[in-house]
Amino acid sequence: MSTQYKITFSFSVMLFLLALIGGTAISNAVKLANLTEDMYEHPFVVSNAVRDISVNLLTMHRDMKDVILSVNEKELNAAIDAVNASEKQILSDLEGISVHFLGDKSMIEVASQAILAWRPIREEVIILMLAGNQAEAVLINKSKGAAQVLRINTATQALIQLANAQAEEFHDEALISEKTTLFLLSILLFFSMLMAVVIYFYVVRMFAKVNLELMSYKHLIDQNMMVKTVSPDGKTIDISSALCRYTGYLKEEVMRRKNNFFLAEDNHALATKIWRSIQTGHAWEGEYALRSADGQDKWVSAVIEPILDADYHPVAYRSIVLDISDRKEVEALTITDKLTSLYNRQYFEIAIKQQASLARRNKQHLTLAILDMDYFKKYNEKYGHEAGDSVLAEVAVFLKQALKRPSDYVFRMGGEEFGILMVGMNEQESLRFLETIRAGVEALNIDHELSYVSDYVTVSIGFRSYAGSDMPADEHLFIQADKALHSAKEHRNTVRGSVREESNESGIENVSTDI
Repeated sequence: MSTQYKITFSFSVMLFLLALIGGTAISNAVKLANLTEDMYEHPFVVSNAVRDISVNLLTMHRDMKDVILSVNEKELNAAIDAVNASEKQILSDLEGISVHFLGDKSMIEVASQAILAWRPIREEVIILMLAGNQAEAVLINKSKGAAQVLRINTATQALIQLANAQAEEFHDEALISEKTTLFLLSILLFFSMLMAVVIYFYVVRMFAKVNLELMSYKHLIDQNMMVKTVSPDGKTIDISSALCRYTGYLKEEVMRRKNNFFLAEDNHALATKIWRSIQTGHAWEGEYALRSADGQDKWVSAVIEPILDADYHPVAYRSIVLDISDRKEVEALTITDKLTSLYNRQYFEIAIKQQASLARRNKQHLTLAILDMDYFKKYNEKYGHEAGDSVLAEVAVFLKQALKRPSDYVFRMGGEEFGILMVGMNEQESLRFLETIRAGVEALNIDHELSYVSDYVTVSIGFRSYAGSDMPADEHLFIQADKALHSAKEHRNTVRGSVREESNESGIENVSTDI
């Protein structure tokens, strides 16, 4: 069960319990409100109305005394009108009670009939008073009238008692509903707090577990992945321990310093290319030689991508590095001559196509030179093949030291033949440089007794130099340089190309006319 599912399930249970208890509490609160409303609309209305009837009955009884005590016709008529008005009000109140009365309606009918039964007694008293027979009227009022008033009071009191009993019942139900509501709300509060605490600790526990897993993953990445993050100005923001171990630097030595992704200081062209790519918001992916703390170059494959803010502006750059030194060593075995450690003829075919394409695109000069050891077969006959191999290796070291630029390539084409590929030199510059190569080989002072041109090992060099716009097809580059080499070998220990210069100080012709 996933963490998200567990949290969702817990919240669902809590919401269900809250809804259940809350719904019950609301139902009881509504019931309590209805009971209160019923109490005011039924028992209280009845009891209040009956009390009004009792007051009116007392008023009628007092008005009847006024009838008996009246001394003239005017007072008698006023008292009679008051009695009739009170009776009318009492009957009206009884009729209104019937709407709200919750008991037996016949009780109201009994009270009404008792009031109506008092009317003949009152009329008899009034007739006696009109006849001037006051003594008999008093007697009837005290006997029949008082007894009927008592019956009316008994009937109305029964109504009040029933209304009070109903009010008491409503009150008891309201108290029960109140206690139930308070109990349910207390349970609701308790469960809410309990579930909140449970979920809080559960979420905290889950987040602690997730955080521990994230820390474990972060440690795993730090120890096993070579990652580096730099600021927009190139200073290191973060670097993994794996990359520190690989480069040989301590983290403190790298942080807040600029080192261009550990590129060698002389590799400005690649550094510029990388920064121009990532500063425009695009990732750069490629291979390069990483310079370690001990000065060794290690080949890596890197992906360098910008970290963008909400407005898609680069705020940092992260590089992920993969060691490919072993792969490069295997590749080097396939493109490197075993004896001289120079690039072999196979890689020459690849490099000349790449460099020719770049020269055409960038409108640069490209120079291809082919070197051949003079009278090398005679050298092997005299000194042996092992000595010959040693000479080839020594000359190869010299050529690698002489060609220092990243755009310069040197190859062993096969046997005693070497190739040099240079970018950015025109014909005259190439001629002067290749003359230093020719003189440098002779200056190695490797004895060669069977040579016809010098006491030491020498080379003949043929070259052709083309501007990017005038460059022929790739295969013609080699054909033209090879023709120049054949021309140089006619004289030995010389440089031949497409222009003519004065002879060098040794008197050996350096350059021929166009081949």
